[in-house]
Amino acid sequence: MALDGSSPTATPATRIGIIGLGKHTYQTWFNSLRWAPDHEVVCAVDIDPAKVEQFTRLYAVPASYTDHRAALAAEKLDAVIVQAGHAHNFEIIRDALTSGVHVFVEKTPVLSTAQADELIALQEQTGKWVMVGFNKRFTTGYVLAKKVTERAEFGDIATYHSEFHANPYDERAFLLNHIIHHLDLARWYLGEIRIEYVRRHVAGDRLQAFVIAFMSESGAIGTIHAASMLDELYPMERLELVGMRRNVIVDNVKSVTYNRPAVRKQDFEPFELDDSADALVWNPSHGYYPRNTDQGYENELFEFLRCIRAGIEPQPNLADSRRTLALVEDIDRMLADGSAHADVTSQQAVHAV
Repeated sequence: MALDGSSPTATPATRIGIIGLGKHTYQTWFNSLRWAPDHEVVCAVDIDPAKVEQFTRLYAVPASYTDHRAALAAEKLDAVIVQAGHAHNFEIIRDALTSGVHVFVEKTPVLSTAQADELIALQEQTGKWVMVGFNKRFTTGYVLAKKVTERAEFGDIATYHSEFHANPYDERAFLLNHIIHHLDLARWYLGEIRIEYVRRHVAGDRLQAFVIAFMSESGAIGTIHAASMLDELYPMERLELVGMRRNVIVDNVKSVTYNRPAVRKQDFEPFELDDSADALVWNPSHGYYPRNTDQGYENELFEFLRCIRAGIEPQPNLADSRRTLALVEDIDRMLADGSAHADVTSQQAVHAV
């Protein structure tokens, strides 16, 4: 009740449209919205009428469209969540910004830095924001590792090493969909980086491996090992950050180990844990209700809607993500012109495929 006796005006729910109803939207995005600040999903959009019918029926979404432009024209949206794929995102983001709507877009946001630059200029004209879903920045294990590296005792990060693997993939798509995650993680931990060296091993159709070496502006050095030669159900990720006589390791996303210098014993003593020196280990409690939080999806959508409602630009924004995309283009150029890299082809593997 206000001082004058009237009822206070509640802030209306954020009106959201979901564009792109593929498997990821079903498995992740819609359910990840359940913890986000006050909002309502008012429409769903996909060019496939069958997907639209199924989604709106299962999730009781009141309106459906097969053309995003029709949805933007008909619905008074505050924001859209875009999961159409980097080959189609540019047009959707452009039309949403022009319609005065904020955008959350799954990585990779667009196909090129040229497209990103055009959208960044359009953002400045419209005053609307684009947040890019680099979910690794919101993944529990990687967030905990970052907090460790920010402790004074850890010192500056000296080396970065990560591994990121996947099932067979087209080369360009593997760079844009998978390796880009760890290029972005490297920037998140170290600041801006410069690609120094790329080596690619081709083992067969859609089977390739990469070693990427880089240096950060702060002087840290790093490598990324990545291959599209496993099944995604295998353990597929690992990260190690080395500081001052310490390291922190994130193993397959859900295990974090912080190793510190052990206290040396002078005489024989029974073993006991030393809170200041022994390794700290985190892994998820299996008593928690199952969610996608440890992958970061709920956390990034929560952050997007929190910022929109508070009038704060959410991060990572499109300008930040453009710098990660530029690293992919650097790798593309190095692979194309043969600079600072060497290709190795396994003829035995090619014949075996």
